[in-house]
Amino acid sequence: MPKLTGGQTVIESLKAQGVDTVFGIISIHNLDLFDSLFASQDSMRFIGGRLELGCGFMADGYARATGKPGVLITSTGPGAADSVGALGEAYFSGTPILEITTNVEQEFIGSGKNSTHETKDQLGMLEAVTDWSAAINQVESIPDNVMEAFNRFQTRRPRPVALEIPTNLLGEEADVEVLTARQPDIPKGDPNKVEQALQMLLKAKRPAILVGEEVQMQGGTQQIIELAEKLGAAVVTSDGAKGAFPEDHPLSLGQTLGRRIWGENPVQEWLGTCDLVIVLGAILPQRSTTGVQLQLPKDLVHVLLDGDAIGKNYDATVPIVANSQAVVQQWLSVIGDQDVYKGDTFKNEITSMKGEIHQKLQETWGNELKVFETVREVTPRNTIFSLDPTVATSRASRCLDIYEPRTFMHPHGWAGLGFAFPAGMGAKVGKPDSPVVCVTGDGGFQYNLQELATCAQYGINPVVLMFNDSSWGVLKKYQSDRFGEARQFATGLVNPDFVKLFESYGFGGTKVSTVAELGKALETAIASGKTHLVEVQTPDGFGSLV
Repeated sequence: MPKLTGGQTVIESLKAQGVDTVFGIISIHNLDLFDSLFASQDSMRFIGGRLELGCGFMADGYARATGKPGVLITSTGPGAADSVGALGEAYFSGTPILEITTNVEQEFIGSGKNSTHETKDQLGMLEAVTDWSAAINQVESIPDNVMEAFNRFQTRRPRPVALEIPTNLLGEEADVEVLTARQPDIPKGDPNKVEQALQMLLKAKRPAILVGEEVQMQGGTQQIIELAEKLGAAVVTSDGAKGAFPEDHPLSLGQTLGRRIWGENPVQEWLGTCDLVIVLGAILPQRSTTGVQLQLPKDLVHVLLDGDAIGKNYDATVPIVANSQAVVQQWLSVIGDQDVYKGDTFKNEITSMKGEIHQKLQETWGNELKVFETVREVTPRNTIFSLDPTVATSRASRCLDIYEPRTFMHPHGWAGLGFAFPAGMGAKVGKPDSPVVCVTGDGGFQYNLQELATCAQYGINPVVLMFNDSSWGVLKKYQSDRFGEARQFATGLVNPDFVKLFESYGFGGTKVSTVAELGKALETAIASGKTHLVEVQTPDGFGSLV
């Protein structure tokens, strides 16, 4: 066995798992780790951000765009703490991130002597936003823990993992066996339950498939398309799964989102009239399902890797704890060449519902629909959209057609601001040949505007599409609706000249105030292949843009 330092062991273990990109920030406590990374620059790219929150979102965006785990390096105390917001989003959205952080020297852990960056209970802090966390107490155990992290990413609901290493171990040497990646045992469905669900599917006359966020991350779109086409079943996607089934497919009815910030959506009631819904990989969070009166029928098959979440908001007739792609493949293998098509009557009903949904959007969100139809017209099919939780994003969920998996990402888990820009950067790092458009507001962009420096330093080139209303737009409307316009408070913002800000980093910027100008500016920005701001002036709110 070779003799390696702790820092070398971390890097070699990551390389053995196929990692070629890491995000993070250098610190006094992880210098030995970065020295090891220096020696591996030919095979591992490092992207150094300006704040661990932004770096965490970069790792998240990288994972969502590529389907591979994002890797984040932070440091003891403040560094680890600054990553918590990003880990929380990844935890609730279902994104695999491996955070490797340091702690103080082993002799000071838990001592209360206040050594530099000493934290009361750092691992406890990270455990609150991870699927699993481990404190490593010897160099020799690093490979096992890295292996366990990557195994979990593929066999459980994808969520963050944190490994904490005392800073002294990174420079210590030991005889270490670096473990090579192993083929994971992908969880298949219990054969009895899979057969029971299949019989329900074959008997159903009006079945629908609800595709969720686990499919977005772990794959299965092609199998679901094959199953839907064999059956002639309607397909909808949950929050976080937009694009996991192509929205220009004749069987697609788009997102299930409706009411609240998402507008009226006829599919919410229509799903309840189906005689069976197959839920694939959707955790079905209360805020976007039962919280907005989404109707589902009594007969419900729920396939999910997180078995604890099944039954939380809807009772499942057949619960299946498994990988959705594996279960669909099990069904397809049995169906084979059988004629299981549900008939043209149901197909025509789906077509009619598609038209009704679009008509409702035209009636209630005519301007917003035109905005995103224009955006779609000037963006290539493989464009990745990264969005903040803004008014524009809620409209995009319904009005912007998405055709490919992993090309629409937003913070649907914790729903925190500041995600869009750094996550879009991470997506661009992972998919450099795909255009990336970050859809954000003037407030949300300022959570992580410092990462413009990271774009300049590492040659990362997303396009930023900012809707600027000089306010916290969502909150401004909520506040006015509840208390009246005369009691608006703390929702107005004083902003910089964003175009000049971009120009100060060597980038370009364009201000526009109409939909036509937006389309031309966005098309030009994407064609340039460079970081560029398209700032859309919406002083009277997003819905007033024409």
